[in-house]
Amino acid sequence: MLTYLRIRNLALVEDAVLEPDDGLVAFTGETGAGKSIILGGLELIIGRRASLDQVRAGATEAVVEAIFRIDDRPELAELLEREGVAANGSELLVRRRIRASGSRAYLNDDLVTVAMLERVGGYLIDIVGQHESQRLLRPQAQLELLDASGGLAGERREVAEAWDEAVRRHGDFIRLRDDDRDRAQRADYLRFQVAEIRDADLDADEEVQLTGERQRLRHADQLSSSSADALSTLYEAENSAAAQVARAERAVENILELDPDAALPSGLQEARFHIEELGRSLQAYRDTVRSDPARLESVEQRLAQVDQLRRKYGDTIEQILERATTAEQELASIDNRDSQLAELASIARDAARRYDDVASELSAARSVAAEALERQITSELQELGMEGARFGVRLQAGQREVTEGLPPGSSRSGYESVEFELAANPGEPAGSLSRVASGGETSRVLLALKLAGLSGSQPLTLVFDEVDAGVGGGRVAECLADRLGRLGGSHQVLVVTHLPQIAGRADTQVKVSKMADQDRTTVDARALDDAGRVDELARMLGGVDATSGLREHARELLRRD
Repeated sequence: MLTYLRIRNLALVEDAVLEPDDGLVAFTGETGAGKSIILGGLELIIGRRASLDQVRAGATEAVVEAIFRIDDRPELAELLEREGVAANGSELLVRRRIRASGSRAYLNDDLVTVAMLERVGGYLIDIVGQHESQRLLRPQAQLELLDASGGLAGERREVAEAWDEAVRRHGDFIRLRDDDRDRAQRADYLRFQVAEIRDADLDADEEVQLTGERQRLRHADQLSSSSADALSTLYEAENSAAAQVARAERAVENILELDPDAALPSGLQEARFHIEELGRSLQAYRDTVRSDPARLESVEQRLAQVDQLRRKYGDTIEQILERATTAEQELASIDNRDSQLAELASIARDAARRYDDVASELSAARSVAAEALERQITSELQELGMEGARFGVRLQAGQREVTEGLPPGSSRSGYESVEFELAANPGEPAGSLSRVASGGETSRVLLALKLAGLSGSQPLTLVFDEVDAGVGGGRVAECLADRLGRLGGSHQVLVVTHLPQIAGRADTQVKVSKMADQDRTTVDARALDDAGRVDELARMLGGVDATSGLREHARELLRRD
């Protein structure tokens, strides 16, 4: 619950401090006194939009601070812990600053985003005012309220997920079905690539071999001449190296015959053998070297073909062959289009059937929830003084537009839309809430919905603004005051009111006043004591000059339970 509220330099409020108690707290004051500023401060605390225009003239910043007791909200404590907000026992300090440089939000003095403040604010305060009354008239809001009343959040989420899946699966099918032209062009391109590479009949080692052969063919004459010169010098000429070594070998043999003890080098025979072997190799190589212009042209063309393929498909022959394999695999996938289409169509149909199943289940659950909500709200309206009023929930078929691949009338929220209806008086036909209900009746329907939907997950503090709109007094005012008073028995309820019946029923009454001093106007808000409440209630009952009768009436209102 809200235990402390301080507003500084917000609009006309210079510095106002409130420490509201449990139960029903009524804010009263003359029209235009500034009660809306107090509400504006509460809205800032729960993350509503801030504007520099809200800063009091002459001030550099506006600050709103609030302290909430959260010891009975473990889910809020868990959220704060997950977000790394420092713990502060059983209390939560919320601060909002508005400066020219922008708005800043703090939780227990930790700087947080406004989005985070809004999330936390959902646990702290629920403000029911004109804005929410207008929202109540929107079909989508009515559908959300119906689902909330029936505890259908899980079913609704399941329907939304099934819808998303069905739309996605049908989209996969449509994209595959509609890209025939691109697919045919792609297939032709892939077939050309495969044919070009496979027809080349490449071998991984041939480029190295062809490069060497091209080198020999280009220099065949020079290679032949050089090998002939080397062969002549080593082996074939009259004074070749082989002949010279043979003569030296015979001379050494003569020396050793005459002088066996001569220390002469050996190995001449081995050298001769090596020279002869080298000569035979040169002879064989010379015989293979031939000038062949036709073969050279063929090798050049083959290497040019390999180079062209390398520029298109890869740096090496291995990469070129790999590209052919990849293209063949893609071609197989394209050629398998019919089976793919059939498979995707089957998957899309299954997803649509899944949506139909869960959406139909939700429709049945909504019918049950609608009947229960009708009884609940009708009962609440009776207690709020609208005797004979009837509340209705009409389920309507979804839009006629057809979403391709999904059942007609379907949407992400199910098969139906919802329209709340009201017959405000006995004997009147029920009509759409947006057409037949006055502002006050709409506010009371909203209040009835809030009362009917109260649970442990409700925010710590409920704030009602203009809930008594259109109520002049009498029995309706008494009933409204009684219902708010009973609600204050289980919740902290803040209500802005002009009805003395509600103010008299309150556990605490706060008077909002506007004062002018030295050409400056300020708004003050302070809790009234018993005497102050009598004065204020007398003013609300009869005007500025309260008679003794009005004061006694005020005391009677305060004496009521």
